Amino acid sequence: MVDDSIKMTVQEKADLTKSKIAEAIQHTSANRRDNRRKATTIKVATVILSAAATILLGLQIAGLEKYFKDVAFVFSTLVTLLAALEPYFNYRALWVEHELALSRFHRLRDELDYYVAGLEPGQLSEERLGEFYTKYQDVWSELSSAWIQHRRRDRTS
Repeated sequence: MVDDSIKMTVQEKADLTKSKIAEAIQHTSANRRDNRRKATTIKVATVILSAAATILLGLQIAGLEKYFKDVAFVFSTLVTLLAALEPYFNYRALWVEHELALSRFHRLRDELDYYVAGLEPGQLSEERLGEFYTKYQDVWSELSSAWIQHRRRDRTS
């Protein structure tokens, strides 16, 4: 016979795990979106500034060549600066890492929902719920490790 206090504890653990996964999805999704926006901004700015510098250097309008050359030089300098900063911040790699973690969190949420949907609260296995929570922690650990590896690479470059 299963004690009601154990059922509540197991159900609370199931609810806690579900809420932790939901929070992780929200947090990881926001970080993914932020890293994607920053990576895209740097890439687009680099392309636009490079193209503008090339166009300005090619323009032949009497009296404005010096002005065009000076502006093209500034644009080229900005391209160099962005090209140097991009690998340091490495938003694209972080975007990819968050995309992978988000996928794993979604899969974990779906697996947990499927498991819980097929059982009555009294039938939930504390051991099985522990496996879900361990997978949840593993995703965070892998994401943290990836972030640390990117930071370490940046220091040695």
